[in-house]
Amino acid sequence: MKKINEFLPDNKELDSDGIIDRFMADPIVSRFIMSNDLTHETIIYGVNDILTYTSDKENCSKCKGLYECKLTSTGYWSKLQMYNGDIELIYEKCKFNKTEDSRNNISAFYVPKKIFQATLDDFDMIGAERKEIHRYMLNFLKNYGKNTYVKGMYISGLFGSGKTYILATMANELAKIGSKITFVYYPDLVRELKSAIGSSRFEEKIENLKKAEILFLDDIGGETVSQFIRDEVLGPILQYRLLDQRPTFFSSNLRPKQLIDALSKDQTLNERSKSTRIVERIRSLTEQFYLTEKPHIS
Repeated sequence: MKKINEFLPDNKELDSDGIIDRFMADPIVSRFIMSNDLTHETIIYGVNDILTYTSDKENCSKCKGLYECKLTSTGYWSKLQMYNGDIELIYEKCKFNKTEDSRNNISAFYVPKKIFQATLDDFDMIGAERKEIHRYMLNFLKNYGKNTYVKGMYISGLFGSGKTYILATMANELAKIGSKITFVYYPDLVRELKSAIGSSRFEEKIENLKKAEILFLDDIGGETVSQFIRDEVLGPILQYRLLDQRPTFFSSNLRPKQLIDALSKDQTLNERSKSTRIVERIRSLTEQFYLTEKPHIS
């Protein structure tokens, strides 16, 4: 809660009338005071609650999402009310706080649900690489909107470097602000698609992947190579999302150049050409990051 001395600049002293004059200059606070017919004594007694409210209101007026919330309780803004003749604060969820509904915004396939407990608050900031990724994530959250296209992320690096966790953090933060997320472990998706070829389920799955608002493909390049899946499934999905400007995120143990080899059945020019086209679509869809260190363990 704000204290009265925090409200006064340069330790300037104000008498009680001066403090009330400041409050009356705020139209919302003024309306609250007048509608409740507050006495001089009641206002001064509740001065710290009023100061907390005005501070929260100022922060909220500039806020663009939970990722930059400056309130004491993230996502909960204060409101003034009267209780037993005294001013007090109550707290309500702000318009960006959709945490109770966030899990309903994530369709996760072949992925443990527990990874979606990851948040930016717990993000490991050790090392320049993770700091760069963190800046990218904040920028995406700040600028993404259904009418604003922002490139997704391709994050690669050694096994155990936290790539899936980083994608899950991004997915969870986006879900909190109401975005619809489809998050799949790619090798298992490939196995399911192979078993569903020729069925209506196969076509439905591909359409869902094409049109997902935000798509996360975890561990691409970790699957057994299938020319059909690569050329008739992955290629069209990526092309659709590229043309329709739908954000797409990837994780892989392989850098993009290495992914070309992983997606090729052999080293013939025709195979490498097809794999290269896939990787070029991925490059066009994403900003690329590479992790060389495992996350810090305290």
